[in-house]
Order: sequence, then structure tokens, then C-alpha cells
Amino acid sequence: MSVKEVNDRFKHKIPVPIPIELFVTIVATGISYGVDLETKYHASIVKDIPTGFLPPRPPDVSMFADIIGSSFSTAVVGYAVAVSVAKVYAIKHDYQIDGNQELVAFGVSNIFGGAFSGFFGCTALSRTAVQESTGGQTEIAGFISASIVFIVIVALGNLLEPLQKSVLAAIVIANLKGMFMQVLDVPRLWRQNKTDSIIWVVTCAASIILGLDLGLLAGLVFEMATVVIRTQFPTCAALGNVPGTDIYKNIKDYKNIEELSGIKIFRCNAPIYFANMDFFKDRLKAIVGFDAVRVFRKRNKALKMIQKLIKKGKLRSTKNGVLTDLGVDNKAFESDPEQDPEEAEDVDVPTKEVEIQVDWNSDLPVKVIVPKVTIHSLIIDFGAVSFLDVVSVKGLKLIVKEFMRIDVNVYIAGYDDEIIQKMEACGFFDDTVKKDILFLTIHDAVLFIRMKASYGNVEDPIFEKISLMKESKEPLTFPEIDELEDHQGAIYKLAS
Repeated sequence: MSVKEVNDRFKHKIPVPIPIELFVTIVATGISYGVDLETKYHASIVKDIPTGFLPPRPPDVSMFADIIGSSFSTAVVGYAVAVSVAKVYAIKHDYQIDGNQELVAFGVSNIFGGAFSGFFGCTALSRTAVQESTGGQTEIAGFISASIVFIVIVALGNLLEPLQKSVLAAIVIANLKGMFMQVLDVPRLWRQNKTDSIIWVVTCAASIILGLDLGLLAGLVFEMATVVIRTQFPTCAALGNVPGTDIYKNIKDYKNIEELSGIKIFRCNAPIYFANMDFFKDRLKAIVGFDAVRVFRKRNKALKMIQKLIKKGKLRSTKNGVLTDLGVDNKAFESDPEQDPEEAEDVDVPTKEVEIQVDWNSDLPVKVIVPKVTIHSLIIDFGAVSFLDVVSVKGLKLIVKEFMRIDVNVYIAGYDDEIIQKMEACGFFDDTVKKDILFLTIHDAVLFIRMKASYGNVEDPIFEKISLMKESKEPLTFPEIDELEDHQGAIYKLAS
């Protein structure tokens, strides 16, 4: 162990690491042979080492059922170690490796070696480091190493028969020192990523308790469970605008972020599927500040009570459909500036012919608490959504309709083309939910909402003609200048 510490500490000064394992093997073999430890102290030694190679033979099929588990775990670990080491030196020497090619090479070499009853071939990090440090960069270095091993197997194997097994165990443990010392990396890994740290600890503990094969399987299952859990509870946030830019960030992460008035921007940083759809709805409710279904029900309840009061004569409606009070302070009343106040008091309009209009954010003349809706538009950012399933598409469509019932427009921004194709295949769009709600970026949706708020419901004849032309495929005919309003006429003159 001390020599290995010296190798690690002075590896930049020592051209070739000290081969302490070789020295220990030679010295221990000589002592065991000279003292005759097996006869005097009953020490366990290697004993017979067959020389040469066994003749090739086909695999014993009857053993497959017994070794399938160990073979799988050994293959996974061996391949993972080999590819990891290869990637390290590929980055260092600026070349690329193909993982599929490595897997095929390992499979062919182990099939060939297994036919001669050889050990499983894998990558040794220490030997690879020694070869790389001594300048070996081609297959010639591997050929020389294989030749030396071949000489030992053919001619020198009987010289190692007196070697104690305890010495071999000590050599193995000393070489596993680096692996054992990885436990010290757990605090650093915890600071970097808590989930990966827990996966490491669980896999290590399971491998020690259950064995390598079951331990790796338990670690793999646990890691997959963490992935599912993380997608079930994704990070959702409300976005705000960086003033003077078209950048939108989480309002909780930045200090100088402006949340747009009347507009909520909602982002979900994960695929949306059946397992996290309920969580998606809950986070959306928490961020917008109200439940669209509850608001709709409360409004319907309030309207029914108002209609009853009108029928009883306790409330009265004008021809503008605005509630007036009879001894009740109705702050939702909006008077018509062009109408004579006395005429509004004298004229009774039948309730069946008048649409009741209520300002839901004002105090109502009935004892019903209707949640306040402080927004008129909701933008859902799909920039981080990479997958939708049938359940999530139906759920999203229901969400859009629920908000539309309470006069909150919903828009989808930052989507991927595959997401839209999935939504089309699942019947997301119809006469109610149209593709007009789709925008390439969040800023495009914000500009559209602001333009819509500025012009209100005034329809531009030019835009109307363009829309009709797209449907009928007929040439565009512009209206006369006199038929346009002043601002529309100015736009026409600039365009011409």
C-alpha cells in the first residue's frame, strides 16, 4: 500500500510506476518455497497451475441457467468500465470511439477466449495507465504484453505453485484501494447532485449486501425509479420579463424581473404525461392563483341568485344589461355616458331580452364569494416539454376550455413540431380550441396579447380580407379608402 501511495504521489517524477505486485509475488513465492509453509503451518497455497492451453470446446449449455445472472452483471460492468476508460483517453488524445464497435469487439474476443476456457476479458485501469505513460499507443504494445503473459502460462506457471493465496488476496485488495477510496467522493457528489449521490450509495450498499449481480440490478431499478419520480414532480415556475428584452425568466430566481400585468406565463420543465398531469394542474392553479372550475361554478351560482332577485323585483336590469340596485349598493354598475340618467330609471327592460353583465372583480349584490380573476391571458411555455401522451393531451384541452369559460385566453408558446403533430393526432384542435393559440416564442404571444388589448374587438377589414382569401383562394380586393377608419386608411396608404 505504501509503495502505491508513492507511485500516486510522485507519478509525475517516476517515469514508470514501481511494479510492487511483481516484487511481492516473487518474494512471497520464494519464502513459501524455502520455508515450506504448507507443510509446517498448513498455509493455503496455489498448488497446481496447469501449463499450456486447453483444447477448444463448445460451451456447456446445461450451465446457462446457473450463470445467466452473473454473466449479465459481469458483462454490464466490464463494458461500462471499458467504455469509460476509453472515453477518458479519447478525450486526452483527441480521438473518438464508437460504443457499438467496442461492444462487438468485446463480444467477439470473449467468445474466442471462452472457447479455450479463458477468463473474461476486460479493461484494467492501472495497466492502461502504465501503458499510456510508457508511450504505448498502438496494438503493438498490447501484443508485447500478451506475449509475456503467454510465456508465463506456457513455461513459468509451475514456478508460482508455492505462492500463498493470502498474498494474492492482499494484491487484489491493494489494487482495489482506489475503488474503496471513492467513498470519500460521496460528500462532493452530494453537493453537486443529491439524487446521483443517493443512487451511488444505494447501488454500493446493494452490491455489498446482495452481491454484484443483484446489487447492480437493484441500483438500476432504483435509478429508474428516481427518473420516474423526478418527472412526476417536475419544476414548474411563473416567468417574468427582463425589462427591455424579449427574455423571460423565473420570477423567483431573478431580482429585476417584471411580471406582466394581466398575463401569467407558466413553464413546466419536464415531459407531460399521465403520471404528472395532476401535479401539472395543481401547480398551474397555484401559480395563477385560482381554480378555473371553481370560479365557473361560483359565477353560475351568483348568476342564478341574481336572476331570482330580478324576478322578485329586488334588482333591475337596464337595456345595456347592467344590474342596477334597489336599496343595494352594486359597484358593478356601468352607466352609458350617452344615455339620460332619468331615461334609464324610467325604462324597464324585460330580463328575458337582456343579457346580464357583471363585473366579477367588483362587489356583487348577492352573498356569493366568487374568486377574483386578475388575469385575462395565460401563456404555457412548452420550451422544455419533449413528450405528450394521449392522457396529457386530453387534460391540456380540458384546461384550455376551463379557462376560456371564464374569459381567460390560453396560448401555447415555444412548442416543438413533434408536439403539435401529437396534439393534432389526439384531436386537440377543434372549433373551440384553434391553432391561433400557438406561437413560436413567448414574446410573440405577449406582443399579440398586447396588440389585441389595444385594438379590442375592432376587426380590420384588410386582415379580414386576407383571412377570406386564404379560405377561398381568390385574389385579394381591398375596400375603398372611404370605408376605412382613419387609422386603417393610414395603414393602407403606407402599404400602397
